[in-house]
Amino acid sequence: MISIPPGLLGRDFDLGAVRITPEMIGSYADVVGDRAALEGPMREAPPTFCLFLHRGMRPEVELPPDFFGVYGGHDIELHQPLRAGESYHLHARLADVYEKSGRSGALTVIVREARIEDAAGQIAVCITERQIVRARPGESRQSTVDSRETTTEPSDDSTAQRPNHPTIQPRQGDEGTSQRGNDVGDEIGPVHRDGPSAAQTSAYVGATGAREGLFTRPEHARELGFRGLVVPGPMLSAFIEQFLRGQLPDWRIERLSVTFRMPTITSEPLILRGAITERHEMADGVRVVCDVVIEHADGERGVTGTATLRQAAPR
Repeated sequence: MISIPPGLLGRDFDLGAVRITPEMIGSYADVVGDRAALEGPMREAPPTFCLFLHRGMRPEVELPPDFFGVYGGHDIELHQPLRAGESYHLHARLADVYEKSGRSGALTVIVREARIEDAAGQIAVCITERQIVRARPGESRQSTVDSRETTTEPSDDSTAQRPNHPTIQPRQGDEGTSQRGNDVGDEIGPVHRDGPSAAQTSAYVGATGAREGLFTRPEHARELGFRGLVVPGPMLSAFIEQFLRGQLPDWRIERLSVTFRMPTITSEPLILRGAITERHEMADGVRVVCDVVIEHADGERGVTGTATLRQAAPR
């Protein structure tokens, strides 16, 4: 178990205030390749902009020199959009630390919670992030290992194996061939896209201030057991959000939960697909729950997620 300094667990940290500008939204859209947002008025930030604003893994936990951490996943609850010209206050706390067993051995999971409040003190976004901490590979271990042995999150993923929900099966199709329905069982996608290049990943890392060498230094990534430079998890979340927005353009994301099951390596092709698993008629509109995955070229699921989206009731 990683040692946590006394008084750190559960303590609320004030991360300060920030005023969002159209330039900030544009910078984010640029580094995640969000062409639709770049062509818009920049008045409202994409949902995953909150991860860019929060800049994750705060409060920091100092890890022993023979351990390293990776981003395991997150839950985002979007209570209101983040808008340009508005000021927001950020808070975070270390919520939990626990151990579990993964494919590569014992893991420590560090759970952080953050909230972004508007000027009136109302919650705009809540974020729960999971950092996976494991021992560095020993000298006797091969520098390049199968990606399934470097899973960022243990394989007890609940999204892909949720009971009573249809399993998302691979199917043939061109980009944008969604059935465009919103009934239970309807598929969305698949969408084929190139994975970000090393240069694009480096630009994202530079914009967020991340310091992990596995994103920018190939030799460091290989020392940790990865086949190459790793794509940051929040960047992949942005791809999921763009996919959902493109496939379900009249719907607004209210919640997005994502788990990173294995590393995604830069420049490798990606396939995004999903399926509607729930539909609820409510007074303020219709809500659907969608399972979504990012598959690698070999068919392995690198990312699994669940999104709740709402279509407002007509006035």
